[in-house]
Amino acid sequence: MENWIFLGKPISAILAAWFYWDFYRKTYYSGQGSTFTTFAFFYGMIATGIALAWEVGVFDLFENYSAFSRAMLTGAIPEETSKAILIFIFLRQVKNSSNLADGLYFGLTLGASFGCIENVFYSFKLDFWQGLLRSGTSLPLHTFSGGILGFFILKFLQSRKGNFSALDLISAFSFLVILHGFYNFLLIQGGLGTVYIPLILGLSFLTLELLVVQAEVTLPFELLQAENLYVDDYSMIRRFSRYDSWLRAAQSKENVKEIPLLRDLSTIRSFLSVLLFGVPIFCLNFYLFVPEWIPYYLANISSLEFITLFMEYPAWLGFLFLLRGMINPSFFRERILKIPLFLSVNLGPQGDEEPSLAYSLSRKGFYSPVIREPELNKETTVSFYIAGRNFEKIPVVPVWKNFRPEDPNHESGALYRFPKIPWGLLAWRWSIRIKQQYRNTIDAFSRTKT
Repeated sequence: MENWIFLGKPISAILAAWFYWDFYRKTYYSGQGSTFTTFAFFYGMIATGIALAWEVGVFDLFENYSAFSRAMLTGAIPEETSKAILIFIFLRQVKNSSNLADGLYFGLTLGASFGCIENVFYSFKLDFWQGLLRSGTSLPLHTFSGGILGFFILKFLQSRKGNFSALDLISAFSFLVILHGFYNFLLIQGGLGTVYIPLILGLSFLTLELLVVQAEVTLPFELLQAENLYVDDYSMIRRFSRYDSWLRAAQSKENVKEIPLLRDLSTIRSFLSVLLFGVPIFCLNFYLFVPEWIPYYLANISSLEFITLFMEYPAWLGFLFLLRGMINPSFFRERILKIPLFLSVNLGPQGDEEPSLAYSLSRKGFYSPVIREPELNKETTVSFYIAGRNFEKIPVVPVWKNFRPEDPNHESGALYRFPKIPWGLLAWRWSIRIKQQYRNTIDAFSRTKT
């Protein structure tokens, strides 16, 4: 029996890694072949070795620090940094032939490999139930964080440089380190804190879901480069096109079809979700009415380990099966993230302006329809009027234009980038946008209920 328990600990870590990797591979990804996956697996092995060596080397340096500081400095930072370095090294070599979905998948596979090897290593040092808890919770955390890193690293590599092009990557990395630090802290502290671990997994899962949607709707990088565009350029153009289509439909009073909040759920997924949500209810009866049976049938398990593994964790898996791809991105795109305000812009220096508009604005720039064809890479100035305020003489550089002289029905436009970030303009625009989106959200859910 002891031999089976001894073997069961590393086997559970391997099965957990296979489950989370295979779950995402089969659900949405059909890109690169087996060689890509093999590289990701072995890069995960290297990242694990770097992280473990780093953690061993600095462990004694922070022995007298607080539990949360040790969770960050001897766990979260080494592990997320080593994953990020290896993902960056590989994706930098294949950035021109990879799409955002490829980057997300590579990072996700590397994360699953990292978590698998790490948990096999720790399984020989922990008791059975502690090892099972660790492998069942750290595996999805490593897998999801790897996918998030892969997305943002490739997005950075495929973005036009300038205006803090690495800001999104740095923000994502910081978010993952903090999330990972809290996970390690709860695991180190043990006790009641472990029941909050599924909340951390749920947050990382929802973040990955949003990125999966973005990756699926972004054009291949090779196609963008053929038009001299980058991923962040395309994001601004696509946002403008979406807002413009929505506005035209609203102005023409077209019948816009109802968009549901949730997609239809298949019979198999409905059955699995109900089954997994039913497990905690079943186990709750043992916990409330015959608690003495628990240590009898599950030797050496604590009450909190029983709650986490047999009540919270099945509910987490039910949540995973239920929501994977179920949230309809069109609902949020069309009903909540609709045009928050009209951005009036005058293109060109004073006395030679061309009035136009922009529906979206970022720290990198904006896209506007234009009549006069701009000279690319030649700096000019623009002025914005937003919700009662003027912002004048803001320098911009046109980096891409969309003109088709042979097509009289084509609406020409140009993409403008900011040489310097206009923080005052962005702060005002965001304050107005947040207020409007809040009203959109309340209005959208009110209509859904009725």
